[in-house]
Amino acid sequence: MNPKPTPLLTDADINEIDELLAAVPAPHEAVDAVMLDGYLCGVLVQPVLLTPEQWLPPIFGEAGLPTPDSEGWPQAKHTRLITLIERRKDEVLRGILEDGWFDPIVPQLEDDDGKLLTGKDAMEGLGYWVAGFEWALANFPQLEDLGAAGVPDLLDSLWRHLPEQDETQAEMTKALDQEHPLRNLDEGIQALVFDIVDLAEVGVAERHKVTTVKHETPKVGRNDPCPCGSGKKFKQCHGA
Repeated sequence: MNPKPTPLLTDADINEIDELLAAVPAPHEAVDAVMLDGYLCGVLVQPVLLTPEQWLPPIFGEAGLPTPDSEGWPQAKHTRLITLIERRKDEVLRGILEDGWFDPIVPQLEDDDGKLLTGKDAMEGLGYWVAGFEWALANFPQLEDLGAAGVPDLLDSLWRHLPEQDETQAEMTKALDQEHPLRNLDEGIQALVFDIVDLAEVGVAERHKVTTVKHETPKVGRNDPCPCGSGKKFKQCHGA
């Protein structure tokens, strides 16, 4: 009997993640829930399987993983936050592998009057998500180092949302906006998710490559002496 899948995180769970991340005491500088979501996807698309001991510390900045039971950070909060983060990571991975889709945590931005932004202005929120993804790749460069075909184009499609770009990336963003314009947040989210799913396919395929096992010693013939040292032929001993 297959175990029942863990329920999807609710809006309340996601808000709790954001509140717990904000409560992590200095000198830790934790990301927020939106950047965390992008970061987790940056971990999931890697061509190597990263352990929690590797991918958890960067969430909390250069100071690394906070110590539970320290002042201002009780064990209960620590355990709850890590549990929610791991649930979100598993949830996104399951969506990618089973459905080719997941719902990214992207903020809906408002103007000074409290009205939701529309059109291309609403897509600014994607920049925060992609900044989290970029932080993962800054810590784990294995995907870019892989040199797989198509990866640079997929990354450029994501980097187009970053607010701070160098001259080369700005030119690439301009070209993408002309060739593949995104008119609103829904289109931006759809393109972002498809890019992540495609990158995940590259990473997962690389992780599951089968390594050919090479025999270090030559195969023993049936009429050769048995390698056990009995003095008998192999066919009359262990080869019988």
